[in-house]
Amino acid sequence: MKILLTGSSGFIGRNFKKKYADKYSFKTLDISQKDSEDIRKACFDPSIDIVIHLAGYAGVRKSHEIPEEFWSMNVEGSQRIFDEYGGSVPVIYASSSSIYEWWLSPYATSKKVVETIAPGHTLGLRFHTVYGDDSRPDMLYDKMLKKEVSYITKHKRDWTHVEDVCSAIDICIENFLTLTDKRAIDVGKGFPVSVKEMADAVWPSNNLPIKEVSGEREITCANPKELLSLGWKPEHDILNRKFL
Repeated sequence: MKILLTGSSGFIGRNFKKKYADKYSFKTLDISQKDSEDIRKACFDPSIDIVIHLAGYAGVRKSHEIPEEFWSMNVEGSQRIFDEYGGSVPVIYASSSSIYEWWLSPYATSKKVVETIAPGHTLGLRFHTVYGDDSRPDMLYDKMLKKEVSYITKHKRDWTHVEDVCSAIDICIENFLTLTDKRAIDVGKGFPVSVKEMADAVWPSNNLPIKEVSGEREITCANPKELLSLGWKPEHDILNRKFL
């Protein structure tokens, strides 16, 4: 199977490509940080069997600073992929748990719009707080590992390891035709863990103060029933609990 993988150099994209290098053949497409028009290079390739569209901007707080760029990258970039491949081959694209309160940030709004404009024969994956040792340097988990955090919040997150996200994508590829009527599904374990619990596990005795932060969801919690019914079994837990 030949996959067009957008965002192949991003956190999820590079892990997925590495994990399944022996299973799939990849054609890659990445959007530069300065030119969303790069995605126009995704001219139709009849040899592509499925598109995994992960390219775009992520980050709730950053989106408040540059909302126009988030719209351009996420909405307009996705529209170009849909225009080029929608209806011709299956398209699995990155959505977000943020869409459940899409009005809270430009990032969440962009993902809500992407789900709205997605044509048939596509599937959105609502990723829930993806983490891992090689995550983006601006992500909380990575900053906590480096002890570069000055405060924590009261938020609870459904922390989902990038390897479990990759296996979820793989299962969705294998079962695409049984999932398209869902339009979009959650990717997460369904077990929220507070930022404080995570901080205490990663950085014991951190003594970080708690700060109130607005513009974000208080709690994220996936409902992974579709993935679980297909045999998805997450293997990682941010607190190293053994009940999975």
